[in-house]
Amino acid sequence: MIQSFVQDKFGFIWIGTRYGLNRFDGINIKSWFYDPHDDHSLMNSYVYSLYRDSKGNLWVGTKSGLCRYDYSNNQFIRYTSSPVTITDILEDKKGRIWLGSQNGLWLVNESKQTIEKFILKNDTVFQKKFQCVIHQMISSPGGEWYFASDKGVKIFNPLTYAYDEIRYNPNDRFSLSHDIVYSVAFDVHGNLWAGCSYLTSILNKIDLKNHVVKYYEHFTKSGTKNFTNTINRIFIDKKGRVWVTSSASGLSLYNEGKDDFTDYTSNALVSNSLLSNQNGIMYQDSQGIIWIGTTGYGACFFNPDRSFFSVLFPTHDQTNALPDNWCRSVCEDKQNNLWLGTGRGLIKYDRQTQKFAIIKNDNEENKVIHYNSIRSLLQDDYGDIWIGTARGLNRYRSSTKQIDFFDNKQGIPLAFFWMMTQDKNGAVWFGSASGLYRYQRKENRFDDLLQDSMLSKHAHQNVQALFLDSQNCLWIGILNKGLVIYDINNKTEKLLTIKDSLISDTRFSSFAEDKNGIIWIGSEYGLAAYDRKKNCSMIFTHEDGLPSDRTNSLMVDSFNRLWIGTSNGLCMLSADRKRIKRFDIYDGLLTTQFNEQAAYKTHDGLFVYPAYKGFLVFRPEEYRENVSKVPVYITSFNVPGKKTINNTENLEQISLRYNQNFFSIELAGLNYINPYQCVYAYKLEPFEKDWKLTNKREISYTNVPAGKYSFRYKVITDDPNWAVPEKTLAVSIGQVFYKTWWFRTFLLLIFAGIVISFYRYRLSQREKILVLQNKAQLLEKEKTMVQYESLKQQLNPHFLFNSLTSLRSLIKTDTKTAAGFLDGLSKVYRYVLKSGDNDMVPLKDELDFVRTFVELQKTRFKEGLQVKICVAEDKYNKYVAPVTLQGLIENAIKHNTADTESPLLIEIFTEDNRVVVRNNLQRYRIVETSNKKGLAGLQSLYHYYSDTPVEITDDANYFTVKIPLL
Repeated sequence: MIQSFVQDKFGFIWIGTRYGLNRFDGINIKSWFYDPHDDHSLMNSYVYSLYRDSKGNLWVGTKSGLCRYDYSNNQFIRYTSSPVTITDILEDKKGRIWLGSQNGLWLVNESKQTIEKFILKNDTVFQKKFQCVIHQMISSPGGEWYFASDKGVKIFNPLTYAYDEIRYNPNDRFSLSHDIVYSVAFDVHGNLWAGCSYLTSILNKIDLKNHVVKYYEHFTKSGTKNFTNTINRIFIDKKGRVWVTSSASGLSLYNEGKDDFTDYTSNALVSNSLLSNQNGIMYQDSQGIIWIGTTGYGACFFNPDRSFFSVLFPTHDQTNALPDNWCRSVCEDKQNNLWLGTGRGLIKYDRQTQKFAIIKNDNEENKVIHYNSIRSLLQDDYGDIWIGTARGLNRYRSSTKQIDFFDNKQGIPLAFFWMMTQDKNGAVWFGSASGLYRYQRKENRFDDLLQDSMLSKHAHQNVQALFLDSQNCLWIGILNKGLVIYDINNKTEKLLTIKDSLISDTRFSSFAEDKNGIIWIGSEYGLAAYDRKKNCSMIFTHEDGLPSDRTNSLMVDSFNRLWIGTSNGLCMLSADRKRIKRFDIYDGLLTTQFNEQAAYKTHDGLFVYPAYKGFLVFRPEEYRENVSKVPVYITSFNVPGKKTINNTENLEQISLRYNQNFFSIELAGLNYINPYQCVYAYKLEPFEKDWKLTNKREISYTNVPAGKYSFRYKVITDDPNWAVPEKTLAVSIGQVFYKTWWFRTFLLLIFAGIVISFYRYRLSQREKILVLQNKAQLLEKEKTMVQYESLKQQLNPHFLFNSLTSLRSLIKTDTKTAAGFLDGLSKVYRYVLKSGDNDMVPLKDELDFVRTFVELQKTRFKEGLQVKICVAEDKYNKYVAPVTLQGLIENAIKHNTADTESPLLIEIFTEDNRVVVRNNLQRYRIVETSNKKGLAGLQSLYHYYSDTPVEITDDANYFTVKIPLL
């Protein structure tokens, strides 16, 4: 439900509706609504009126009051007052903002941010006259304002406060047709137009100089039941044309010469006709585009001065319409009538009266042509119209207005006739699914080309396309074979095939010859440009910029530009053959699907293209590639995961943090008629060196290094010349904290502190090392003393004395045993001497030594000494201090009795990575040789080697020593 339009200072179109305010950039719409919890939202979602003042401010009149849009903060500033519906807004020469409402005239108080009802003090007449509903306010050339109201036309001078009115008065010739006036407008002649509606809608044309009113009843259809129509808006465009919208009759244009109106209405068969016949508000923007708001159907817009294309198409009015929307062929007769072939009949179109005369078969019994499906048309030199149908050939004789039928009797089959042409000798050539045929007018016969020595091999081929070039050569397109070039004058031929790469396909549709003599060939798989002098071709496909490989309806204009009807729009190939311009429904086409046949050029230079929804008509020379003047803006700057920055139209610089170097920028070229024509050029300097071109509006950047950049951007539409104004956005991306100068300074200070602390630490450590070295020397000395003590214990004179005594006894009693005892004794002293140079020995070696030592002791103590060794083999590779275990056994023997009746039991085993030596307690009362330092030295020695201490336990039963394994 469109209520109002306005174009803001940037060029965006704002659309006020009965539910919200919208901003349109050609593709995207941004909307605002009333929010009861937000004091900076709209006053009401029902937006009645919009206005841009001389300062660029955007005013919004709603059902509940007035507000102004704040661009910088993307919010609305409310002008508080009692609720009032603002129907229109206007600014006077002093810059004051006046408001028309459903309750008279109001004035904006800028300083107080309020609106106040305008009342002339002590003037009851004024108060009474302006106690009305004001529908519209306009300014006249003389400076007075004219209001359309429910009490006639009000006249008011905002500077002098003078007022007057024009009312309905049946006794006065200077009278409105009714007092209810919905719209007023001034034309270029100074006439005031007023739309009055009550029971009937009458348009009033008021001559203010001569005080004469003329009434137009065009909008009242007398005799039509239940027809109601209201004139909603009278609009004068920039060219002075008078347009009128109404609630039922669509859009009407005043024709001053005929003093009548031409109606434009909604047509369901036409994709770009009016949305609805219920139209209201009208507005024209700076680009000349006229915007129309409908009641319930949305908004539509058009540019009346850029209507490059016109169309002939089927309508609901079957009394004057094409019989079918599948259009196939065109030709023109000598009276300049267009003959149009469709899928359901033939039409003779009078270009002056714009009337259609339909020629078709209503039944099979009374045929007027062979078949209603018309495939090809041709006017010959005599003015006769040849009609090729899908089931035979007809001819319309202009002299008698009779239609001839041809069949096998005349030597022509009832075939599918694809295309026809006439050579310079007057012969008419026909291409059909049954073959190639030629008609000789002078002899009034169809030649049997099977008898022609040159053309006989093509006589019964499927000839889909024919073309006569400037040299009187006939180009014959034969399906599944190739393209035959037949020189009619010299009776020679040449065949172009796919194999020699001179054509792209054999399903031909159309031909054209340009001013350079290049023959252009349209087919299903691309467009071929054949140079007969060089015998070479250049093939164009979608990869070269064509919207479709299917190319039809080729025409060359006076600028040597090639026009191509494809299955995806109309294209123009520039004269230098470097640029392809595409047209689609946004440019005024009914469809982008063109028929697979030829187009036609009328005597006055119009191109007529058959399409699937009618005939497209245009004058190619009217299209000029102009320099683009489309404004371009950044409409959004988005950082993923962060808040999107909107309202960027005035944005000149932006600062981002180091972790915001992934961002996207949305551009908008305000080309409303065809926004998809916009081509954007951009680069982020110095991140990018070259300009990048794209049709996409959103540009994304990822992982942009920290630094300062300049984002440059511009846009073009038609003209590929990039000499257009550009814009710049300064983008600054912060450095990650560890790369900033302050962080590096901080690191330098920390490093200096660390160096100083390290230096002090080294001094402290040096002192500790010296202390430890002293301790180590003491330990080493202590270790040496312990080792010495251990050796001294092993070389104990008692041990040596006892061993020698035992050896003497054995020599007397058992020589063999004495020899073994002597070997064992030598092993003991050899091990002691050998291990004296080592700090540690393997546990296995120590155990072997212990076994030898125990055997020596058993010579003395017999069964009074029992030693059990139970050590797992996986512990053999562990280390102990030399003679450690021997010393503990010797210590046990020293302190305990050992005899047969009460043997001394010594156990050696491992436990928790320790070797354990345990003996039962049979202590002597006095141990003469004990100096009490053996075990203490052992503990000191192992404290030097390991953090695990030597454990010594002495309980009621056992004396146990646990030595850590190393």
